Formats: sequence, C-alpha cells, structure tokens
Amino acid sequence: MQTLEPRKIPRQGRSRATVDAILDACAEGLAIRGYEPLTTNAISERAGVSIGTLYEYFPNREAIAAALAGRAFLRMVDVMRGSLRDCIGQRMGMLEGAEYMLLCGLRVLVSERAVFRVLVYQAPFVFQLPVVREARAALIDLAQDVRTVAGDRLNLPMGEHDAWLIAQMLSSAMLEIACLDATDEQRRRMTRGLARLTYRMAVGCDSVTGGRPARRAAPVVTLAP
Repeated sequence: MQTLEPRKIPRQGRSRATVDAILDACAEGLAIRGYEPLTTNAISERAGVSIGTLYEYFPNREAIAAALAGRAFLRMVDVMRGSLRDCIGQRMGMLEGAEYMLLCGLRVLVSERAVFRVLVYQAPFVFQLPVVREARAALIDLAQDVRTVAGDRLNLPMGEHDAWLIAQMLSSAMLEIACLDATDEQRRRMTRGLARLTYRMAVGCDSVTGGRPARRAAPVVTLAP
C-alpha cells in the first residue's frame, strides 16, 4: 500500500500549484478517455510538467487518482462544515439542516461527477487507498461534531459509534446519487429522502413530511446549541 501513497506532500505555494495541475490533468484525462488508457506520461503532458516532476510527488497513476478523489472529498467536507455553521447561525431545524448540509456537499460531488463515475465503475479500488480513506474520515469527524452540537436532542444509544455508521452510509449514498444519470431536481428529491432517513436514524422517529404527520410526531429540535 505504501507504493500507492503520494511521495511528497507539497508545502509551498509553487509545489501546491504543481500538484493541483497534475490532479486537474488527471481529472481531465479520466473524463475524456477513462481510467485504463490513462498514463502518467499523458497526465504530465496535459499538466505541463515533466514526467520527472510528476514522479517527485506520485509513484503512479493510482496514487494520482486516489489523491484526486481525496481532494474532492476534503472539499465536500469543508463545504459541509461551512453549511453546519449556517445551520447553527440560522437556527435551522434538524431535518432542514440535514437536507441543507447534504445538498451543499452533494454539489461538490456533482461538480466532480465525470471523475467519480469513472473511478467508481472502472477503478473502485481507489476508494480503499489510504489517502481517500483519510479524506473520507474527515466526514466522520464532521458527523461527530454534529452529534456534539445536537447533544441529547439525538437518540443515539451508542453515540460515537452510531454517528460513525451514519457518516459511512451518507458518504456512500451521496457518492451514488452524484454518479446517477439524473436531473438536478431528481437529485434534490433523493437528497431530501436521504435527509429524512438520516433524521429518522438520528432522532428516533419520523419527521412531518408531505404535509402529513408520520406515525409518531417529531419533536421540535434545532441544530443551534
């Protein structure tokens, strides 16, 4: 697994720009040609860097693809953290907040849809590589932060463990929704359904949906501390 990790982490602005150019070139190549025909030579040429420079940072195309997916997941989590602050500041209800956060995160994944569709179906092993697993772990940390903010308004008997499970399910579901051949409205409807199911798991009962109360009325709770 060590040979599939980046060789060097960029610290300075110039090196970060070089790595971003390599990742962007990989994304373009994946979208145009798919995974199998993609080579490190093609990536370096598209990025405008020498193959030697590319190999300073990455040992192979697998490591580049993993870093690309990891970057997208970290962007998603950053956006969702910002949306959590919005939820708290605007005192959104739990269901409204869950839907808002998921939609914000989904927009990031949809913007990378061409890349993720290739990786999911042609190179699924990429999502098990350390750099991607570490990036997805950031979503777990976010779920734990949400749990801490909500406190006893959630009904999670095994709090930390339950939040971990929910975050894992959300990560996979959001990726699948982003990769679907669907309209924006269809994705919004699916995301609303995902938010409703998340609410049910976290609070322990259904929300009021579609103008009709569910079997058990939901308590009035907000994300604000």
